[in-house]
Amino acid sequence: MTTPRPASPPQDGTAALLGDGRTLADLLRMAGPEIAPALLRQMQADLAAVRDSLAPALPDPAASAPAPTSADWLTIRAQSHILISLAGTIGATRLHSLAVDLNAAAHARAAERVAALAPPLLADLAALTALIRSHPEATA
Repeated sequence: MTTPRPASPPQDGTAALLGDGRTLADLLRMAGPEIAPALLRQMQADLAAVRDSLAPALPDPAASAPAPTSADWLTIRAQSHILISLAGTIGATRLHSLAVDLNAAAHARAAERVAALAPPLLADLAALTALIRSHPEATA
């Protein structure tokens, strides 16, 4: 009996976002060629909606911004929860971990921790959105 070889990581820089890409590939394969493009478009829309809601609620770590307001805390918790689901579903493990940490920090109202997590989370979110947008099946 031979042991299956793991898929080799993508060589185009996506490995940092999606590891070997197997989770997203499996999801798209299960969806099939008729549904996969719509699924990718929905992922793009959902990721953009999270970004559009989350970014304004996050404190700017470069500025001496005040702690988030009560409404900001609710937004950060809600949007990070959505992002946990989205990132986890497609295998974006680093973004998933950042979203989990952000959600915990928001529940604790830990403004400094939220400010520290914001830049890498938003960078990964932007990179993942671009990656999904450029996926070959997204335009099919």
